[in-house]
Amino acid sequence: MFLDIGAGILLAIGLNKFFAVDLSYQLVLAGAGFSLVADLDIFLELAKRGRIGGRVQGHHRELTHFPLTYLPVLFLIYWFWGQVYGALFGLTILAHFLHDSVGMGWGIKWLWPFSSRSYKFFSEKNGKFSFRFLVSWLPAELKEVIRRHGDDHWLRNFYFKLHPIAVFEFLFFIGSLVVLYYTI
Repeated sequence: MFLDIGAGILLAIGLNKFFAVDLSYQLVLAGAGFSLVADLDIFLELAKRGRIGGRVQGHHRELTHFPLTYLPVLFLIYWFWGQVYGALFGLTILAHFLHDSVGMGWGIKWLWPFSSRSYKFFSEKNGKFSFRFLVSWLPAELKEVIRRHGDDHWLRNFYFKLHPIAVFEFLFFIGSLVVLYYTI
């Protein structure tokens, strides 16, 4: 999440430069907000299960993590709010999905509705980091892998300990705030 917000801030700054528009708080907040749109399904999973992830694949990454479904939204944002916000939405959603396809978690369904496979980069089939470029699972296979290798305490184990992923995400977020501070 922190990496996503940081990416949204940096993309807003970059698009401000690319399109030669004023860097407004609205643009920065839109970048941060757009970067979290795909995680709105967290609230449904919390309401239904009382937690996110673990050894069961709940609704998180099952309702709002289908990249191809965002194309109509991208075109609507472009149509109503222009090329800067359209580009910002498209790039922040892409950054979010790339982030969710690397590191912790079980990837996303990049090709849904044409394929039900979940794809993850730089992972083994058990979810552990690897230099293997791409791994994929069918839904039944992923369910079993998550049951066997999922971490019921992933939030605590990643974000409340000095886990390298959490450290990287926090530093990236802080770095984006520093860049923002020196840009405005």
